[in-house]
Amino acid sequence: MNLRQLAAMCEIVDRGLRISDAAQATFRAQSSVTRQIQLLESELGFELFVRNRNKLLGITPQGEKILRIARRMLRDAENMRRIGKNVADVEKGEFTIATTHTHARYVLPPVIGEFIRKYPKVKLSLRQGNPGQCCELVALGKADLAICTDPPELAGELAQIPCYRLYRSVITPLRHPLIRVKPLTLEALAQYPLITYDEAFSGRHVVEKTFSDKGLNPTIVLSAADADVSKVYVGMGLGIAIFASVVFDPKQDAKLHRIDARHLFKPGSLNLVIRRYSYLRTYMVDFIRIFAPKIDKGSIDDVLFKKRTAYIPRANLPEL
Repeated sequence: MNLRQLAAMCEIVDRGLRISDAAQATFRAQSSVTRQIQLLESELGFELFVRNRNKLLGITPQGEKILRIARRMLRDAENMRRIGKNVADVEKGEFTIATTHTHARYVLPPVIGEFIRKYPKVKLSLRQGNPGQCCELVALGKADLAICTDPPELAGELAQIPCYRLYRSVITPLRHPLIRVKPLTLEALAQYPLITYDEAFSGRHVVEKTFSDKGLNPTIVLSAADADVSKVYVGMGLGIAIFASVVFDPKQDAKLHRIDARHLFKPGSLNLVIRRYSYLRTYMVDFIRIFAPKIDKGSIDDVLFKKRTAYIPRANLPEL
């Protein structure tokens, strides 16, 4: 067996058992990918996939075990390649970051600007999605790290480092009645149509639970993954929004008003998610330092090789 065969198997699984999509993703002919799987099955002595003629229906129990080993072997091979590249040229390479629209738009621009100035020979790519999708990209090796709010339950091969506290604000049109409510209460908020995050985001669940715990059931008129889109509808007067405070830009949002709501909703955290036992090139570690200066190399090594989560009390995290 060889790494090409293992990579073909993983790619087929990642592409929903569609051999044609796996072939396209790896720039190979479909017949070549099929042949790699046949050779691997022949050497192992059992089938990896459940088939109906030429269509793959699922992965066999034995195939599931081989898949886990294959992913580990491919990750280790990639680690060896990265070590070699780091020795050959510490400032040249590729780097993929998975993040949400909010953080790509409001948090990362100055960080990426500084990083690119320091490492102009690094090819940097951003992949956007919700927190679950971002974590999946890291788990599959499609991204080197993810930056997202409280992710769903982490897969076994992933680890996270909390970096910042995120407080929430209420965003309203100018001259909205809530601006005069002091102190702001959940009961007052519940009287108005609500615009919030899509259900794939932890912020949505925090907001809903906070209202629910008070026996309140506000009307959600719109949910979206893109805070910029939501703010357009706030400006149209369709509702008020509850988002992380970082999405409010005083210049861009001059026709909107922000009300601090940290006393109503518990803060979230912005986290780095990385694959355990992966080798981070020098420029990747430096990116983390630029993004979160208080995260030291020891914390990174802890989650890479010892823990699944760096224990940093939320109260000790800097506010973003």
